[in-house]
Amino acid sequence: MSLHVRTLVNDTIVNVAQLLKETVGSTRIVEAHLDQMPLDETLRAEDLEATIRLTRVEAGILAEGRLTAGVQLECVRCLEFFRTTIAGDFEADFRPSVDVRTGIPLHVPEHQDLFVIDNNHELNLDELFRQVAIVSLPMQPICRDDCPGIEQVDDDETGGADERLAVLHELLEHEP
Repeated sequence: MSLHVRTLVNDTIVNVAQLLKETVGSTRIVEAHLDQMPLDETLRAEDLEATIRLTRVEAGILAEGRLTAGVQLECVRCLEFFRTTIAGDFEADFRPSVDVRTGIPLHVPEHQDLFVIDNNHELNLDELFRQVAIVSLPMQPICRDDCPGIEQVDDDETGGADERLAVLHELLEHEP
């Protein structure tokens, strides 16, 4: 079992041709840093850091690891934007689409939990990172535990309500 470390900077593609030629149980460690990564149309992860252990398994490669990233979210209480850190563990199967020794195309089952190693023997960690980051987002993001929520707006200086509602105020004055 060999152990090699590779560092990716602003890249998510790893060539695994050599690892696919090795025996089951062989591993590689990949450390990745991405300045930014889009999670959807409006949301971005920043300063994403991940450590991935790639292990040769019978059917392909198993990727296991952990990622952390910063994300700008909107507080559900006060509606202000704030930056928070997310973290998530992952485990994913990558299957080769081409036999590394013969070049013969392989059947890759259509399975949602499988990722494909392309015909250049490269696996792309981008979609795996995106999925893990999205699942790691808080369901109810709160900027701080003691967030009071939306601030109450006091009536204007005259002590009265909005002038546009003055007619309604006059109607209510005559009510018991």
